[in-house]
Amino acid sequence: MYKVLLRQIAIVVLSVVPLFAQSNRYVAVSTVRARAFALGGAITSIKDDLAAPYYNPAAFSLYANKKVNRFTFFINPISAAVSGIKKGDLFSGEGSSEGDILLSIGQIVKSVTLSMNSLEFGLILGEQSIQKPLSFYNEEIFNVDGFRQNHSHLLVGRLKLADQVSIGASASLIYSSQPMQPLASQKDIGLSYGILIQPEKGLSIGVSLVNLPDTIRTNRLSLERVVDEAVNVGVSYNYKGSTIMLDVKNIGEESEEVVREFHAGVEQNFLGHLSLRAGWFKRANGGHVYSWGIGLINGNSIWNLDKLFNHKNLFLNYAFVYEDNDVQDLKWHFLSFNIRI
Repeated sequence: MYKVLLRQIAIVVLSVVPLFAQSNRYVAVSTVRARAFALGGAITSIKDDLAAPYYNPAAFSLYANKKVNRFTFFINPISAAVSGIKKGDLFSGEGSSEGDILLSIGQIVKSVTLSMNSLEFGLILGEQSIQKPLSFYNEEIFNVDGFRQNHSHLLVGRLKLADQVSIGASASLIYSSQPMQPLASQKDIGLSYGILIQPEKGLSIGVSLVNLPDTIRTNRLSLERVVDEAVNVGVSYNYKGSTIMLDVKNIGEESEEVVREFHAGVEQNFLGHLSLRAGWFKRANGGHVYSWGIGLINGNSIWNLDKLFNHKNLFLNYAFVYEDNDVQDLKWHFLSFNIRI
C-alpha cells in the first residue's frame, strides 16, 4: 500500500514539474511550508495554519468559530509511507533516543493543535530542513538522506487580543549537522515573536522577530532569507479571492548577514478547491528568485460549520522555486500533504 501511495504522489509531482537535467532539490517528505515558498516567502501578514509559525506566530490561525474548545490532528500520509519504506536511510548516522522518538511520531502525526476561545496552541513535528550539507542532496523526490541530522520541531502559541489584533510566539528545537561531520547532529533552540493587525476588511499587517542561536544564525538564510535578530514586516490585501502581499525582510538590524530585501507574492483562489500562486524577490547579494505553486482540495468542504477554518485549508500544496545563481541555477520542489482529522 505504501509503495502504491508513493507512486501516485510521484506521478502528481512529475506531471507539473519540468524534468531538468540537474540541480533539482526536493523537499517532499515532511514539510508544511510549500505555500510559503510558492509566495516568495512573503507571508508575514498572511493567516495560515501550520506554515504561519515559521514566519509570524501571530498569523497562526485555525477555526472561525472560537467558542468551541478542541484538539485537532494533522496527518502526513507521505512521510508515513516513506518512513515505512526507507526506515534504514531515515535513521542513518548519529542521533539521540529522545530525538528519534519525536522524529518517529512526526512521521505519522505531523501536528497537534489545541484551540480554546481566543487562544490557540500547536506542536509541529519533524519539519524537513532545507539547509543541510550538499552531500545529502540528490535527484530523488522522496529523499531522506540527512533527515535525522537536519530537521526541527516547533511549539507555537497565539492570543487574539481583539478582532483586529493578535500576538504570538514560537520556540523551535532545531537539529542540524555538525560542521565537518554531516552524520553527527547538534541541537539548538530558536525563538520567534509576532503581531498581526487587520485595520480594515481585507488588509493585514504583520511584524515578526526571529532569534536564532549563534551556531545556526544563518540556517534560514539561503532560500528563506531570514537572519538572526532582524525584524520582518509584511502587508497584504485580499479582495474577492485575490491576495497580493509584500514583505520587507531583515530591517532594524546591522550585521554582516543582513539581507534587506523586498519579497512579493500573489495568490488567486478558484472554485473553492484551487489556488494558484506566484512569488519573486531579488537577493541583496545578486540574482533573482522566482516561484510558483498550486494548492488543491479545500478541507473546509468536508466539515460542518463549527469546524470550518477561517481561511482555506488546502490539503495538497506544491511549490517550484527557481534560483538564478552565478555559479549554478537551482530548482527547488516543495510538496506539503497534510490532512486534518
